[in-house]
Amino acid sequence: MPAPLQDVEALFDAVKLLRAERRKMEKLSEKARNAPLGKPGQKANTDLNWQAFHVNKIEHRVHAMAVDCGLADRRPADHYRPYSVKLTGFHEYEVVPELPRCLQETV
Repeated sequence: MPAPLQDVEALFDAVKLLRAERRKMEKLSEKARNAPLGKPGQKANTDLNWQAFHVNKIEHRVHAMAVDCGLADRRPADHYRPYSVKLTGFHEYEVVPELPRCLQETV
């Protein structure tokens, strides 16, 4: 059965967002590589870490949407477990990957 058009359009929009955010990450990576030592370098690396964190969350969303559209295979259940990310020495964040609808119904 084909995926509903609204699911495909939502996936398309999410992939466009992912592409734009990865481009931002490439620019931040270049900036971090060329940053001087000290505070400017630390800031550039922190910005890059936050962008990578953001891109990772979008990738989880895109995968879940692709599974919903039938374009990707569902991964093992442990792939969707929450996990912690420590972006700085002070803060730790818990990431809860977005679940495909087929797994949301079982939870």
